[in-house]
Amino acid sequence: MSQVRECETPEDRMVEILSRLPPKSLMRFKCIRKSWCTLINSPCFVAKHLSDSVDNKLSSSTCILLNCSQAHVCSEESWKQGVLWSVINLSIDGDELHYDIEDLTNAPFLKDDHHEVEIHGYCDGIVCVTVDENFFLCNPATGEFRQLPDSCLLLPLPGVKEKFGLETTLKGLGFGYDCKAKEYKVVRIIENYDCEYSDGEETYIEHTALPHTAEVYTTTANSWKEIKINISSKILSLYSYPYSCSVYLKGFCYWLSSDDEEYICSFNLGDEIFDRIELPSRRESGFKLDGIFLYNESITYYCTSYEERSRLFEIWVMDNYDGVKSSWTKHLTAGPFKGIEFPLTLRKHDELLMIASDGRATSYNSSTRNLKYLHIPVIIYRNRVIDYAKSIVPVKRVEGKAPFSPI
Repeated sequence: MSQVRECETPEDRMVEILSRLPPKSLMRFKCIRKSWCTLINSPCFVAKHLSDSVDNKLSSSTCILLNCSQAHVCSEESWKQGVLWSVINLSIDGDELHYDIEDLTNAPFLKDDHHEVEIHGYCDGIVCVTVDENFFLCNPATGEFRQLPDSCLLLPLPGVKEKFGLETTLKGLGFGYDCKAKEYKVVRIIENYDCEYSDGEETYIEHTALPHTAEVYTTTANSWKEIKINISSKILSLYSYPYSCSVYLKGFCYWLSSDDEEYICSFNLGDEIFDRIELPSRRESGFKLDGIFLYNESITYYCTSYEERSRLFEIWVMDNYDGVKSSWTKHLTAGPFKGIEFPLTLRKHDELLMIASDGRATSYNSSTRNLKYLHIPVIIYRNRVIDYAKSIVPVKRVEGKAPFSPI
């Protein structure tokens, strides 16, 4: 170890120090020296900073990105909805849970506050979000973003004057990194209906389901391409299951899915192939499959049993998946709880972060069985909480448009 330190140059020490600084500081330091700007923008430094941030995320301290909607009163008769991204830093000292909140900038691509922002995917510090009908990639830590081009498959609703039309609905959205092509990709699964309208009205007189379609966006080409769905799949609606949106892990996107049985649908970003992962059936035990998230770099799902006015949760972790069969282990049972809606994520030391009926975040320690309310912004329906590692991974600019300048 001493030999390594003796060979270490001042430049190496500077890189080591800078790589451990938060993105907001690094964005400022880029303006101090040209050499620092070149270094911070270099792919090697970006990768090292991301690696250090991920290592910190896997340590005793945890960083969670929270997408919150807040109501701001403008007058006695009006109010507006604001979107705020906050980072919660959690750490455990013995049996004590400590946390602090850092507010990031408001969603930088919003021109006003009258929009609904939903997080649908996350990878390497970049989030994939929808803003009304538009799609964005954004790095909340740096404020950079890019709007994705329009889809050829996701169409606007037919006009009122048209008697026939194709209605399309977004049913699945995933985002992640293709290790083979070394680029980020977005995948969308779209539900299609052949509709017939009554004359002059927007009500349907016929609504025929058509096969699902799918498309992939690549950051290099900055365009969408249609791909085949090679399995029979009914992706659960994002709007019915907002807290079970896609999860990315090691080149794959995962969704909660259902036909006659509930299962997990996976998508290989490299081969662009869908697959089906079977789940242990819990219906006979009165449990309903409700959501998926990551725990210790493993796909994890939870199911819920409703008992009178309380809820009991089971947490299951996938041990292995060889492309054909999957094996699962029940990790823990939590509850029954009164006034708790559902789990958000499972943290180290089996600290379960949950949302209460009134929107307050709660933390439950399965060892001590202590339930603690966290003093953070209220989480409302359709918002998303993700394990987060701050990064300076650039959201590459679209031709002719400069990236957003962080505040």
